[in-house]
Amino acid sequence: MKKLFICALFLSFFGSKAQKVDLDHFYFNVSYQILPKEPVPFEKRTFSSRVKLGGALQIYVNPTNLNEKINITGWKKVDENGTVDIELNLEDFVEKGASPQTRVDETKDKDGKVISRKEYYYIVARYTTRGYAKVKGPLTPTPLSDKQIAEEKAKQAAASTNRFLKNAVVKKDTTVSKEGFNISFNGELEYKSKEYTDPSAPMKDFYLNKSAISDQTLRNFADNSLSSLNNNINYTYGFRPKSDNEILWILDAKNEEGKTQSEAIQAVKNFFSTMKADEPIDELKLNMQPLIDYFDSLKIKYAEDNKSSRKMRYSAYYNLAVIYLMLDEPEKSIAESEKLIANDYDKSDGKALIERANKLIGSFKEAKLNTTHNPALK
Repeated sequence: MKKLFICALFLSFFGSKAQKVDLDHFYFNVSYQILPKEPVPFEKRTFSSRVKLGGALQIYVNPTNLNEKINITGWKKVDENGTVDIELNLEDFVEKGASPQTRVDETKDKDGKVISRKEYYYIVARYTTRGYAKVKGPLTPTPLSDKQIAEEKAKQAAASTNRFLKNAVVKKDTTVSKEGFNISFNGELEYKSKEYTDPSAPMKDFYLNKSAISDQTLRNFADNSLSSLNNNINYTYGFRPKSDNEILWILDAKNEEGKTQSEAIQAVKNFFSTMKADEPIDELKLNMQPLIDYFDSLKIKYAEDNKSSRKMRYSAYYNLAVIYLMLDEPEKSIAESEKLIANDYDKSDGKALIERANKLIGSFKEAKLNTTHNPALK
């Protein structure tokens, strides 16, 4: 069956290559991972966490529930001594008071004269928060900044004039190394009431609902702190799943080539619908090879130096560049994008694809991986 499909693709041609070429974009779904900034070997992707609560938070927030929501995507949670160890400590939440506020709404005529004036009254309540998160885990040493290098050179220059230091052997470190990072949740939160036309109404309403307002603001503080923590640890260590829509440019025609391209895009959609962020794509690559061969053949079929042929070659280069990018082969994507630019039809697409491919190569280097489809440790 697969051989028949390949033959059907390769035997189709334009009746006339000189005819007008119309291209339409077609969407297909892809799933992949945003890779972490820190490389950690698969078998070491374990994390442990604990939550401490102080002050008013102990009454309104369950530390066990909060701890269960701490997660590094693609990692295994263990009771203690994980490769990454996390402590979330929300120490306090204190009401600082509420104050009445006024908003004046004026309407002016074309000469700037005030013709109507209305006052609205509301309450602003303020709360102070205190908390932090400690994340202990591997971090790649970072290069010294230009300022740090200049300071180091100044120290060396000073040492060279000191008779006791100039001949000393000093180990030079060109990196800044640290283990883990901290996140502060100290700050101030505000609650703003709705507006009233009666100046006494906002304060009355606030004190009537004061407990519920404080409770909800406190819970928001806990939820937002947890969200900030999860975002930070997953940016650094997590394999965040992502789904996107990508496009291919396909010939809009009722001739044989148009029919073949319609079959091709349907095959692309079907194959990529099987893609999962945390599963290998080796089988997908094999299934996509006949389609890659087909798009590759269009560059030879339409080799003339006219607009229609350049347009067909553009679609071939573009489609291949996108497919290679989605198959975690950015170098091949760059090669097709460079040909797209040289083809001299919509060069900007080629530049944008090269930028995406280089970004993917950079993420591979950071994570020390070669795919955006990595299994989770279970």
